[in-house]
Amino acid sequence: MITRLYNTEEDPAYCSFIWGANLSSNDLVLGTAANASQVFSNDLRDDIYTDVEDPRTESLRQYCYGLMLPIICSLGIMGNVLNLIVLTRRNMRGTAYIYMRAYSTAALLAIVFAIPFGIRMLVHKDRGQWEEFGPAFYTAHLELFLGNGCLGVGVMMLLVLTIERYVSVCHPGFTRPVMGPPGLVVFLTSFLTFIVYLPSIFRGELIKCMLTPNNVFVYLRRDNTDYQRTLFYSVYKVMLEVIFKLIPTVLIAGLNLRIVLVYRRTCERRRQMVLSRINYVKEDDPRKFAEERRLFLLLGSTSILFLLCVSPMAILHMTIASEVLPSFPFQVFRALANLLELTNYSITFYIYCLFSEDFRNTLVRTIKWPWLKAKLCHYGDEVSASPPTVATATATA
Repeated sequence: MITRLYNTEEDPAYCSFIWGANLSSNDLVLGTAANASQVFSNDLRDDIYTDVEDPRTESLRQYCYGLMLPIICSLGIMGNVLNLIVLTRRNMRGTAYIYMRAYSTAALLAIVFAIPFGIRMLVHKDRGQWEEFGPAFYTAHLELFLGNGCLGVGVMMLLVLTIERYVSVCHPGFTRPVMGPPGLVVFLTSFLTFIVYLPSIFRGELIKCMLTPNNVFVYLRRDNTDYQRTLFYSVYKVMLEVIFKLIPTVLIAGLNLRIVLVYRRTCERRRQMVLSRINYVKEDDPRKFAEERRLFLLLGSTSILFLLCVSPMAILHMTIASEVLPSFPFQVFRALANLLELTNYSITFYIYCLFSEDFRNTLVRTIKWPWLKAKLCHYGDEVSASPPTVATATATA
């Protein structure tokens, strides 16, 4: 039914070039060799790179998409599932936690969508060869749309969360939530993000070829270069990187730095007030200093990791084209950019556990690991009864 609505064209020139006369039953339309070369130059466009791929690229795929990507995805899925379990506890009901749950959900979905991408890169490579229409259609039109859409939602949730924390710490007199009802903000942000990514559906196209010996059709994916070379798409891909990479990176780094500076001044004033009291207890100051240090490490690691992991993907989206795909250095950069972006959305849980004491204690009480000391669990009950600290509700990447 769907194949009637979506008509894939059979391109004899393209099919014969990829697999030779063994493939297309209509290759006789090519005529003489001179006519064939003329058709190739018009119809094959930039797909000729498929026969000049660097032989080292296959080993690179095996290591990156066959080994590293499954490890990163496994850690990311486990971490984000635990994130959602902890963030749905009764002591995690604030505005910030709603955005944190939305971020973890978007990150989890993005990692899930990365799995078929890794399989495609490992098995089908860039061009692909599918006998079923469904997987071919998904790869050509929905693979990047769904994956990048979820990543975009994650970036927006992180930005909104950072803004909420900035207002909470630096402008406590402002009415909160600043961005409006959190549930509505999450819905509208997610909806608008996927709307913005809709034009990316058309960046690929399917070509139908018929295997002569078996008389069965196979589907190949190639770039829709006519569309990608339009002025609209040239402006559009730059706009995407500015909205979902450049602006969030600058704002998150700047707001987090401002939060750290304001919080340090607040802690310093509290120290001076405590020092002026007669009943000063020496243990209070180290405890507050440790809290300040955890916040600094949390926000610092957030900004640095986001910058390092997201920037290569922004460069990749601006430079990827059929002309550069044969280059082995470009394939190395492409694989590293994909793995770094996945890593960025896979380590949130581990950053929370490392720098947020409230998060660790809630996790301990939720999972109830028997080998942990009962004293830690008891301390977690006491902490959960108090309001969450700034460090707990701060954005992470």
